Amino acid sequence: APITKFDATETGVTNAGEVKDFDTTLRVGKKAAKRMDLFSQYAVDSALQAVKQAQITSENTASKDLGVIFSSGIGGLTTIQEQVIKMHEKGPKRVSPMFVPTSIVNMAAGNIALRIGAKNICTSIVTACASGTNAIGEAYRQIKEGRAKVMVAGGAEASVNEIGIAGFAALTALSTQTDPQRASIPFDKDRSGFVMGEGSGALVLESLEHAKARGAKILGEVVGYGSNCDAFHMTAPDPTGEGAATAMQLALAEAKIEPAQVDYINAHGTATKANDAAEAKAINLVFGEDSKVL
Repeated sequence: APITKFDATETGVTNAGEVKDFDTTLRVGKKAAKRMDLFSQYAVDSALQAVKQAQITSENTASKDLGVIFSSGIGGLTTIQEQVIKMHEKGPKRVSPMFVPTSIVNMAAGNIALRIGAKNICTSIVTACASGTNAIGEAYRQIKEGRAKVMVAGGAEASVNEIGIAGFAALTALSTQTDPQRASIPFDKDRSGFVMGEGSGALVLESLEHAKARGAKILGEVVGYGSNCDAFHMTAPDPTGEGAATAMQLALAEAKIEPAQVDYINAHGTATKANDAAEAKAINLVFGEDSKVL
């Protein structure tokens, strides 16, 4: 939908995926919200919803067995923007003492851990658009290797602001399409870039033994994870698709499943010319050009 948080006219970008009507007092509490950037507020809200749905409590889960890996590609960008402007206009002594604790990326995980009493690993992974997915994969590894029994994992972003939109627009990565229905069209021949979104998603991962012991409703299973780097370019993917193909093959190998057993891929799908072409080649390399995978 059209950007409403600020006047984006000069950026040339019209649309974004804004979170609407987010009541900070209701979601995270008025006092707590003052000590968090918006990305952390989103993170805490989604994590608390996930923990509630999973029915994780101090009675059924020991704090030492509960960890958090929660990521963000860019962290507290709104806070950074506001405080740099304040420093520029009013001098360094007017910078908030909460500037660093609210803007650093790992504060999403930290604030979640404080809320739920998680005393196992508490960290953040920053890998741009892959941050949330890597958080889930590494949380899975923590449980698989016996280092934790329950993990809260996910990602949060709140970069629909002047510097966020301007920065990605300068990269020519954002769609300048004015029609919201044609702005995000990955793998389409008329694609022109991605739409900046904000928000948060959280999952509760748990060992099978722990889940069974407390009578949990199991919604799904993580069976494999692959992560690598194509070491090709700062922003562009390897046009052959080899890097992304290898990551998928690593996940399949750990899961001990064949490509034909996969029904659905959650693609990166940035709707940029380079990414979609390379990603399509990677999918074809792994699953075949005639596969039925969605």
